[in-house]
Amino acid sequence: MKELAVKLFIVGKINEWIRKRILEEEIVSKGKAGAEKLQNILDEHVWDNIEKFIKSTKAKDNKFIPNFIENLTEDILEGVFREVKGMLDLRDLLESILTDEKKAIGI
Repeated sequence: MKELAVKLFIVGKINEWIRKRILEEEIVSKGKAGAEKLQNILDEHVWDNIEKFIKSTKAKDNKFIPNFIENLTEDILEGVFREVKGMLDLRDLLESILTDEKKAIGI
């Protein structure tokens, strides 16, 4: 059960990181083509950046996240992160987020 909660936490943080990066790319790279913006988000350091983001957010005390998730040992976090990394297609997730956002704003 604890590993499932960790997976949900990690996938949620990956989703949050991708949304943050989409917004950053829209602000910084307004004139660039969509494909170029996607490539900037999914660069070769994408998983390292996501892992740093997860660790930094885990270090903050969030009253909406139970303490047993926030106080994970590194081996559990790293093991689950490797598992999620192996099964999650970031390009599909990114495109899904973009499709949902376009529908929401009527594009």
